[in-house]
Amino acid sequence: MMVLAVKVSYHLCMNFSRMVCALCLLLSGVAGAAPLKIYGMESAPISFLNGGQPDGFAVELARAIQTRLGQHDAIEIVPWARANTLAVAAPGVMLLSIVRTPERARNMHFVGPIFNTRVTAFAAKGKAAEWRQRQVDLRTLRGGARRGSIFVSLPRAQGYKIIDETNTSETAAKMLMNGRFDLWFDGEELYVDALRLAGFRDSDVEVAFRLDLVGVHFAFSNGTSADIVRDWERALREMKRDGSFLKIYRKWLAPHQLPADVALQH
Repeated sequence: MMVLAVKVSYHLCMNFSRMVCALCLLLSGVAGAAPLKIYGMESAPISFLNGGQPDGFAVELARAIQTRLGQHDAIEIVPWARANTLAVAAPGVMLLSIVRTPERARNMHFVGPIFNTRVTAFAAKGKAAEWRQRQVDLRTLRGGARRGSIFVSLPRAQGYKIIDETNTSETAAKMLMNGRFDLWFDGEELYVDALRLAGFRDSDVEVAFRLDLVGVHFAFSNGTSADIVRDWERALREMKRDGSFLKIYRKWLAPHQLPADVALQH
């Protein structure tokens, strides 16, 4: 009986040890598969909250890629400054729409482009004609744009004076219409909704001039798994090739913003 009890105890211990090892392996696997934190900002029609849920071109495109990859990470709409800070500070963060610059390339891995945006200077209706008549040097005018965006950095690099940086395009639209600055730099796909949210019509402003056309990408923070970045890059390339990208694109954006690698194939 003593021998039998020892054998039973031995087998129970061995089985328990195997169970503990299996549980540890399972938990380590779960820990290794950390969720991707995906952030967009309030900038319709690219990404925005619609009835409390994320919506927009970049959101729909990202979800289509997630479906292809069998991923289900949540998408959040947060202030741009917060999203950008998180992407610089921690791995496993993805931004839905950002222009690639040499400075940002040091902290992020880019997949795209997903569309092109024109950096455009808007003015209150009638102002552009007045400036032309007076031969005003446009680089001396007061400008404003969304903080931390290409709409600040690119005009500044070209000699324009940005005196105010706002948290949202909506705030910038309000400040332009209230005379806080003369030029509002933003993307042509963004200004209509920004004005509407600010309580104005798109006819209340006009294009003063246009700067560069730049590509907008998905971006992944440094330290994010290289496999994740490669999977998203491959899925986006496949969608551009099989026409599913174009189907989503046409729902949200104008033809002139289509990336060249799609326009050449369709």
